[in-house]
Parts: sequence; C-alpha cells; structure tokens
Amino acid sequence: MIVCKRDGFEWLDIVDPSRPELEALGARYQLPESLVQDCLEPEHLPKHERVGDLGFLILRAYDEQSTPDGDTVRELTRKVAVFYCSRFVITVHRKPQPYFARMVAQWRESGADSDTGRILANLFGQVLETYETPLERGLDQLEELEMEVFEVATAPAFRIEEGYYLKRRAAVFRRMLRATLELLPRIGGGALAGEAQASTLQDLRETGERLYIGVDDLGESVNTLLNLHISLSSQRTNQASHRINEVVRILTIFSVFLLPLNVITGIYGMNFEHMPELKWPHGYPFALSLMGAVTLFIYMGFRRKGWLKSDGAA
Repeated sequence: MIVCKRDGFEWLDIVDPSRPELEALGARYQLPESLVQDCLEPEHLPKHERVGDLGFLILRAYDEQSTPDGDTVRELTRKVAVFYCSRFVITVHRKPQPYFARMVAQWRESGADSDTGRILANLFGQVLETYETPLERGLDQLEELEMEVFEVATAPAFRIEEGYYLKRRAAVFRRMLRATLELLPRIGGGALAGEAQASTLQDLRETGERLYIGVDDLGESVNTLLNLHISLSSQRTNQASHRINEVVRILTIFSVFLLPLNVITGIYGMNFEHMPELKWPHGYPFALSLMGAVTLFIYMGFRRKGWLKSDGAA
C-alpha cells in the first residue's frame, strides 16, 4: 500500500507479506538479502543497520491487542521493520496495529511534505506513545496489589502470581524502551540530522526517558511489594507459631503440675491389704497435704525461674 508519493519520494507500507513478496520487494528496491531476512523473524529486537545510503530499522511497539496475561516480548509487542533512504521509506509489519493506522491516517489528512526524517520521527513518537497505556494500567494494578497485600477490607485476596506477571511485563517494557532509546543517537546523525529535527529528536528522547523511568520505577515497586508480602507472610506464620507454642507451653505446665499428683493418687489408690498408711486415720489428709506441698513446691520453682510468664522470659 502506497501511503504517500510525491516529488520523487514514496512511502510504501507492507502488511503481512509472504516470503516471495518480500524477495520481490527486495529485488525491486535493491534491499540487502540479510536485512530482508530480518523482516521474517517475529522475535527480532530493536536494531539499526546501515548499508551504504540505505538504513534499516526495527522497532517494537506495545501491542494494544495483547492478552492481559501476556508476559513475553512476542506476546506484548509487535515488530515494525523500516527500510529508508532519501528516496523512499518502506515499512513492513505482520499485523495491522491501531497506532500505525492512526499515524497513516494523520499523515494522509495533514498533506504535509513527506521526507524520511519526518516519517521516522513520527514513527518513533507513535511507538513510544504506545507504552503510555500499559504503564498507566501497571500503576493502577500496583495500587490494587498494595491494597491486597495490606488486606484492605474492600480488596480481594492477594495472589502472588499477579505481582509476578506485572513484574515480568514491566521488565519487557523496560527492555524495549531501553533498546529504542539506544537507536535515537544512531539515526540522529542521518535521517534526523539538521536543526529542524533537533528539537524533535530531543522531544523523543525526553519522552522515551520519562517512560523508561516510569517503567523502571514500576518494576522496582512491584519487586519491593513482593518482598514485603513475603515478609508479612513470614511474620504472620511466626505469630501463628508463637501462639501454638504458647498453647503447648501452658499445656506442658499443667501436665507438670498434674503428673506428681497422679503418681501420689495412683500409689494410694492401689488398696493392697498390707499397704502402709492404708488404715491410718490421718492418711487421707496426709495425702492431700502431700499433693498440696508438691504443687506449691513446683509453683515456687517455676516462678523463681520465670517459666510462668507469658513471654517465657526469665
């Protein structure tokens, strides 16, 4: 599809081409075969090459049609390859993308003079702007995760998988933005050279850096939140273990008090015929007094050592 053609310059946009179509395109415009092959690799990362007066550029924009659970480069972004020189610009991409359709429509409606520098600057700007939406969504999701971690009444239960995937997406966006920013200086001395493009190039750099910092902060915040969740979970586990240990401690203390009493009652409950003190008139009060004395002795020993305190401190 020819986007624009005037004064010996043309912009050609190719969507989902087959290998024979790309090879025919390469032969027509004398494109290097190695660069044409790069157009066929769906996972190719952003890059820039120059062969003579021909420049080759690969950008990756956020896929506005990506699924919410996507977390890889291929699932979250879409590639656009660009062949450019002073006579033409050829853009190649696999699927129609909303940002690209908007850019083409705006370019046609404006009727502005077409040249390579303006088209590349516009394309860079559109690609960078696609990351605005996932960044805003990520910040909203981060706020929701914070409410879940601190168990706000209106928040659902926290799922650590959500934080993990948000961290993965932030890492992908950070990687793509860093690679895109690294391309700006490489084309700044070529298609975007000159005073007219200097301010545009600076605006693109500032936009990319702002988005990169935002995505980087998002990733760090999610990582901090996940570590906080792990710490809180460990704290809750320790508190539960402490409560269990406290119950066991109390039961142990009771068993220590009752054990010698059971021994005494067991001995005096055997009822042998020739058992000492069996027919002694004071045997019963003596047994009760003995049990009381043993209980008092145990209580004084535990109290002296501080074992009766709830915190177990001496």
